[in-house]
Amino acid sequence: MSADQLLITVFPTAEAQALQWWLFRDGVLETKGCDADPLLAAGLKLPSVEDEPVTHVALMPSALSVVRWHEPLEDLTEQQALAAARLVVQDNSLDRDNLHIAAVLDDAGQAVTVSVSKDVMAGGLLQLKALGIDPDAIIPVGWLVAHQEDEFVAADFGFETVLRGKQLIAPDEPSLRNHLTGDSPVTKLPEASVDRLLGDAAENGALNLRSGVFAKKVETSMTARQKRTLVWLAAAAVILSLLIPAVQLLKYYAATNEAEAAAMAIAEPVIGPVDTLEAADQKLNDRLISENRGNIAFSVPASALFSALQQNQTVSADRISYRRDGTVSATLSAVRNEEINPVLITIQKFGFVITATPRQDATGSAKADITVRAP
Repeated sequence: MSADQLLITVFPTAEAQALQWWLFRDGVLETKGCDADPLLAAGLKLPSVEDEPVTHVALMPSALSVVRWHEPLEDLTEQQALAAARLVVQDNSLDRDNLHIAAVLDDAGQAVTVSVSKDVMAGGLLQLKALGIDPDAIIPVGWLVAHQEDEFVAADFGFETVLRGKQLIAPDEPSLRNHLTGDSPVTKLPEASVDRLLGDAAENGALNLRSGVFAKKVETSMTARQKRTLVWLAAAAVILSLLIPAVQLLKYYAATNEAEAAAMAIAEPVIGPVDTLEAADQKLNDRLISENRGNIAFSVPASALFSALQQNQTVSADRISYRRDGTVSATLSAVRNEEINPVLITIQKFGFVITATPRQDATGSAKADITVRAP
């Protein structure tokens, strides 16, 4: 993990505890202190105009955690090796049901575990939450110190001095140092070197106790900048949804105008100059009527009438006439009016407009005086 701002605090182990803290910006130590409210002391509770991200790392004291290295087992995957290491730690614990364990493979491919009481984890996280802190990682403090091949390294973090060996992380107790180090030399890191180790804490969080049941929950809230971006995206989506049909309407309008202009250009040599398409259509209809052509020609409605009569053999036409407006008049005869109705329905299906006046003649036969014209 990485962040522009990195806040490091001690993992609390007691109520109302003043916690040491360090604030880094872009990897450079900006300020540090020891306060009951690290966020307030570091100035991070003040509103940030730029909404700069802050990564928080809590350091677990070596006195409360145990780091172990485990002998590698052959023919095991990484996950299997880590699971086997956890089982070993549980089997060697007197309080296995109250033990929280994190595991990782080191650079040499060897499984490393860190274990701490679940009660310590739960209590410390509650105290940090009360301070408005939800740590991204909880790292054993000694894990930050790189080991040396032929010597031990002592690092004073203020709240605890840690002794680091090749496969050893433990509090540097004077009474136990000789027992732990033997004849090997011990080098103490200067304060500037310790500060550099802390500045790299976010990149050195592989052995992270913030795992399993204590894993950090995924944040669902949005920053002010994300909210502003979402509002702009929503506004852009609304504008686009309105622009798309508007552009389509403009295209349809332009295409309609082009089609009307083309139609008038074609009609003008035939009917003369006109101002609108409606006037051109009326002028063309008047010319067809005068020349007895088009849909008003006798053959058009008459063919529809004769075709309907052919489909209904019980009906006959007694009279048929034609007007110059394109209307065909006829008198249909049948035994009953019910026999004439199918003829009328068939003509309507052909798309013609009809009128019908039923009657009976002196013999009692059914008659219908009809007109048929093109729409």
